[in-house]
Amino acid sequence: MKKIITFCAAILMTASVFAQAPEKMSYQAVIRDAGNTLITDQAIGMQISILQGSIFGASVYVETQAPNTNNNGLVSIEIGSGTVVNGTFNTIDWSSGPYFIKTETDPTGGTSYTITGTSQLLSVPYALFAKNSSGWQTIDDTTHTLNQVGIGTASSYPGVELVLSDDVFASQVIETSGTTTDAEIWLKNPKGVWRMHGDQSDGNKLKFGLWTDYSEAGGSNILSKALTIDTLGRVGMGTTSPKERLQLGDKMFIHAEPVVQAIMYNQFWNGGNWEYASDNAASGIEFNSSNSGAVAIWTAVNGISGNQVLPLSRIMILNNGNVGINTTTPARSLHISDVMRLEPRASSPSSPAEGDIYMDSTTHKLMVYDGSTWQACW
Repeated sequence: MKKIITFCAAILMTASVFAQAPEKMSYQAVIRDAGNTLITDQAIGMQISILQGSIFGASVYVETQAPNTNNNGLVSIEIGSGTVVNGTFNTIDWSSGPYFIKTETDPTGGTSYTITGTSQLLSVPYALFAKNSSGWQTIDDTTHTLNQVGIGTASSYPGVELVLSDDVFASQVIETSGTTTDAEIWLKNPKGVWRMHGDQSDGNKLKFGLWTDYSEAGGSNILSKALTIDTLGRVGMGTTSPKERLQLGDKMFIHAEPVVQAIMYNQFWNGGNWEYASDNAASGIEFNSSNSGAVAIWTAVNGISGNQVLPLSRIMILNNGNVGINTTTPARSLHISDVMRLEPRASSPSSPAEGDIYMDSTTHKLMVYDGSTWQACW
């Protein structure tokens, strides 16, 4: 006579998640015969199906197993580790439920299933839901979502992936406990990757640099001296060792609309230059302090070429006070390497002092004051 077996099942919603292994869902059932007697220490055959939508829904996953009952008639299996008949367990989208579990059992251990039971899965293990839902997903050791995230708020803004909100502070802490690893932020786009970090190996300075990619992805640092702020508040641009509140290690441009102008610093003449020049109006002035302490003022007609303006005329002031016009090596207090013009005047200047000179427009002579009277030079 064919036995009628009462099938009692309890599903324990725990997930076993292992690196490089599929997720599983634990399932337990107690098996009894028609007389309500436990079937103990016996091999049975089972087919398990995950149905979507209703008890009559399509099966998204089917597997078979051949477990043994214990001395209490309890059978324990892990759904997801059996012989697959249809579907892939770890790709089930648990957010697209409801889902139902259908069990078919052959108490003799074969595949002639005589008992069928279906019940709704009222909850899904968190790890499984997160892995394959449209919200949070877990892949290996990373949990992520493709949706917007709000912390302390349900508000969202177009194009903003993360919103922090609080009545007092909206703070974010990035912390490392290692003494050789730095807390850092990477900003990546197709053109490159900006890195901001506190450099523990260099006095905990805050540094900004440009990389080809993340360092962990094999990226290389292509601009290490973009911006540095040390713990004294000194800022370096083009240098990681600022000695003043602001130190530039290269040239600086300031653009003023509508006329484009520039002020820049460079290393011309083995010293430091300040240039005031027009990018497009072909004119400029340069103040150059060489190693000898000289200062040069240059005017240019050809704009900027490389690290300097192209000079047309110049004024050079040496560290001994000699001034040169159109010469960079003045031999006297005033050395003019070209024609000098004095604008003629009809009368002598008032309150003259010895050594004053002027050009008389009436006599057409150069006049020199000898301390008591004006004398013609010829």
